[in-house]
Amino acid sequence: QLDDNQVKLSTMKASRFVKAFESQVDKWERTLSLILEVVEMTLTVQRQWMYLENIFIGDDIRRQLPSETRDFDEVNSKWKVIMKRMFDNPNALVATHHPSLLDTLTKMNVSLEEIQKSLDMYLETKRQIFPRFYFLSNDDLLEILGQSKNPEAVQPHMK
Repeated sequence: QLDDNQVKLSTMKASRFVKAFESQVDKWERTLSLILEVVEMTLTVQRQWMYLENIFIGDDIRRQLPSETRDFDEVNSKWKVIMKRMFDNPNALVATHHPSLLDTLTKMNVSLEEIQKSLDMYLETKRQIFPRFYFLSNDDLLEILGQSKNPEAVQPHMK
C-alpha cells in the first residue's frame, strides 16, 4: 500500500493542477520515502539480528568471540528498545519518524555485518583446523561447535 500511495503522489505531482498544494505533496513524498527506507532497513536488521541472536545465545561462541559478543549485546539492547517503541506506536508515521532512527538502524546493520564477517572468519579457522568441516553448512558447523561437549547432539552430523 505504501508503494501505491507513492505512485499516487507521483501522479498528483505530474498534474498541472498541483501548484496550489505542491508543498504538501512534496512533504508527503518525503514522508512516505522515509517510512519506506526505515521499514526496509528495519527488515534488513531484523533478518541479521534473528540469525545472529540464535548463535550468540550459546556460551561457546560468546567465549570464542568476546568483542563480537559485546558488539552484538549492544545492538541487541538497541534493537529491543526500537522494537518496544514501534510496538507501543503501531502507527507507521509515528514509529518511523523517531529522531535519528534511520541512522541508528543503518549503524546497527553495519555492526551486524561486521559481526557476521568475524563469525565467518572464526568458522573458516575451524575449517582449516579440521578440513571435513568444509562439507558442512555454517549452521551445522555452529551446532557442532556449540554442542562439542555433547557427542549425542553431534552424532546426526556424522555420516
